[in-house]
Amino acid sequence: MKKIFKYFALAASITAVLASCNKNEPAEFSDSNAFVAFNAASFNIDEDSADTLRIPVTLASVKGLEERVSYTVKDSSAVQGTNFELVDNTATLSFDKDHRTAYIEIIPHADGLYTGDLIFFISLNASENVDLGAASECLVKINDIDHPLTPILGTWTLSAESYFNGPQEFEVTFIKDNSDDHMVWIDNLFGNDGWKGDDMLYYGNVSDDLTSIVIPLGQESEYARSDGSHIVLYSLTSDLHLNNTGSVTATITFGEKTTISFGKDYGFAFRVGTANSYINLLLPEITGVKK
Repeated sequence: MKKIFKYFALAASITAVLASCNKNEPAEFSDSNAFVAFNAASFNIDEDSADTLRIPVTLASVKGLEERVSYTVKDSSAVQGTNFELVDNTATLSFDKDHRTAYIEIIPHADGLYTGDLIFFISLNASENVDLGAASECLVKINDIDHPLTPILGTWTLSAESYFNGPQEFEVTFIKDNSDDHMVWIDNLFGNDGWKGDDMLYYGNVSDDLTSIVIPLGQESEYARSDGSHIVLYSLTSDLHLNNTGSVTATITFGEKTTISFGKDYGFAFRVGTANSYINLLLPEITGVKK
């Protein structure tokens, strides 16, 4: 899985303006180049959040122009008035030298239904004195809390014995799949923070009662090294026998604390292609607690 949206820094937009200048002249930025832009290309909030989502918008100018900029909400799967509302229904932002960043404020509404995550877009409108920067539109995602995997999604603390590092305690994140509501993606299953990320996820299939996760072996990371090799998931026995076929089943127990056990027979090896190189070897009896 890859991140769908790249974030745009306002500095990048300024750089684009300055780059057009003669390279032998000092770079200058005047208020004739003033522009307005979102500070990021996407934002998200849980549908039942008690907090208000504040989306920053910055007007880049030298003197700090006094200006009003309007914006337009474009419904998509999320509908204004049903799934969310604006705090300011005038849909207008005000800027001056003391307020170069203003905020669009969104209040989400929970519907009690499993709809999946909902999205909508907000677009800035150019004014007479201010152009639009590169990030003139943003996506807002309202996270559905009624997803059937909600009780197990989020952060877990795992405890394991690493062949390389000895006893380890590390955090992993269970992430829902965008299309399969019985699939969970696991970030940092290998217990190596230097490798975690969207292109290093491994998946498991979750039972209807959420008490077991079947993790297929032989999965390859989306990440590939310069030689084309991926990080392949193997099971690992206490005598260091590797296997990349079949699966490992983790058991979840709900109680005062929600716990997970990957069993006494198998740990995991994360092998670089077919080479004798690994990002970690985790011995059997891996356990964890939901945070």
